[in-house]
Amino acid sequence: MTNLIDILIGNLKETFKAIEKFLFMGLAASLVLVVLAITDRGLAGAQRLMFADINAPAALVASVALVTYFVSGAFAAFYFLARRRIVKRLLELDPLVVDAILTYPSVASRIGAPQLVALLCVGAIGLIALLLFYAPLHETQKALYAYLLMGSPYVVLFAMAFFTAIEERERRT
Repeated sequence: MTNLIDILIGNLKETFKAIEKFLFMGLAASLVLVVLAITDRGLAGAQRLMFADINAPAALVASVALVTYFVSGAFAAFYFLARRRIVKRLLELDPLVVDAILTYPSVASRIGAPQLVALLCVGAIGLIALLLFYAPLHETQKALYAYLLMGSPYVVLFAMAFFTAIEERERRT
């Protein structure tokens, strides 16, 4: 039984690291979009590509950043779902271990206001970027629709974290 708990703890630590990595990538992609929206709103020039040290057309850089933002959010949500499953399994096996492992220094492990604010910030920066692109065209509604599509993983992630916070708070009381 101890071997199974050790494996689950190792898997949980890996999910924490993966969530943080994908949130960081999503944050970086959204910041690239904000910078592009401020400096080259028409996407007519050349910019430095995110993951390679080459110049590319600004439209390509924006596309890569937008896809990275979406995919990073989707993977973060996927790993957060795995985090929930592992914690539930550990709660069945040894509840005291769960309290100890959730002290792991990670945004993904500490459920509560700081985590919700961090997730909200990453999602909001993506929304701000889209609003900056659509603002001169006075098409705020299109920006919100685009965000509902491209930012949906962050909305789902925030909702999962919110409900997880409620569940874990109820468990502790």
